[in-house]
Amino acid sequence: MKKICIFILNFIISIILVGCSENVEKNNVVAVNVQNSNNNIELYNIYKNDKYILKKYEPEEKIYKGVFIEQTEGNFIEEFEDFTSTSPNIYMYSQRLDESYPLSWVLNCYSNMKTPFITILPPENEKELFNKSLMKNVAKDFGSLQIPMFVSIYPANNYFKNKNEDYIKFIQDAKTYFDLYAPNVAIIWSIGKDFAYSVKDFYPGDSYVDWIGLDIYEDINENNKLDIMFKELDFFYKNYSIKKPIFLNIAISHFGNTSYNYNIDDKIKELNRYFNDIPSKYKRIKMINYINYDTFKTASVNKQNYLVTDNKKILEFYTKVSNNNFFADSVIFANNKREIIQEYKLNCLAYKINNNFFVDESYFNINNLQINDLYLENSIDIDGKKYYNLENILKTTNIKVSIDENNKKVLIN
Repeated sequence: MKKICIFILNFIISIILVGCSENVEKNNVVAVNVQNSNNNIELYNIYKNDKYILKKYEPEEKIYKGVFIEQTEGNFIEEFEDFTSTSPNIYMYSQRLDESYPLSWVLNCYSNMKTPFITILPPENEKELFNKSLMKNVAKDFGSLQIPMFVSIYPANNYFKNKNEDYIKFIQDAKTYFDLYAPNVAIIWSIGKDFAYSVKDFYPGDSYVDWIGLDIYEDINENNKLDIMFKELDFFYKNYSIKKPIFLNIAISHFGNTSYNYNIDDKIKELNRYFNDIPSKYKRIKMINYINYDTFKTASVNKQNYLVTDNKKILEFYTKVSNNNFFADSVIFANNKREIIQEYKLNCLAYKINNNFFVDESYFNINNLQINDLYLENSIDIDGKKYYNLENILKTTNIKVSIDENNKKVLIN
């Protein structure tokens, strides 16, 4: 944690200007240099309890868990669940835009009381990339049996980098077709973690998706270390969880052709982070899907083994974390529109300095309040931005907060 040095600038300036005069300003503004500090300072995230309308098939409290497996025929569900001693709510499948509807696979899921999650990928022929007629036919196929499912259309990645406008329009049209021909489908949209900071360049808009998520692939590098995702999730979550339920598609490697060494322990740590730690901290994440796949079979470069089923130690841990009480027993098939109270993580921080909390105006609307002596008293300047004493704010507003010291949370009720 970076240490911060606090310089009492106003006091020093006053001494310089007026010597030992009794006219030293009452309301000292303390400047804080974030880079250089010997003071006791802690960072807290700010959360807010607020009204929220549940989206299509969104659970109120618990989390859906899903899996992608290579097997698509026979008793693939029964075999996977017997082998792993798990029971995912969701099974995943991918097809190209110009491929046939996977009827038998969908019926297999339905007969086993599992919810299909189908990803629509671009066709082989790039000229058909944004073919609306093909998408309309896909929507009609997916609505033919009225089986509830999740459909992900063209997850955003580097392939669409210079096609932003056409891409967004195509996703918007797809949503219109599915609403018309397949109301049984919840349209979900995701973006690769490497583009998490560029979501606005690809996002089709709140009206055109029911869920929003991140595709996270953590690969083994040449130093046999995992490329761990952290800041991207926090940025993505703070900016979009207030609008939509969040889902994660994750794949964690334990062997890659960049190092040709196993890294079992780090993979287990990451499984624990995604299936234990993250759900407890990010309450708006409502679905976690694991991509159980070995790219050594298909990739020509950067081959990675994401399987949780080929190593006993990994499998035992995956079974353990998959069966914790965060996860729901089944998917709720409701359009919802029910209003509930949800907890959001705001895109701002609180600073705890010498047991006092300081916040900026980004949520508390300090600038809309009368800035009086009470607010200015003991305010601080952090890297050119003014922060105000939280206790003083609470004295003159109806805002109520609670502090969770264990999780470093300031919760606005």
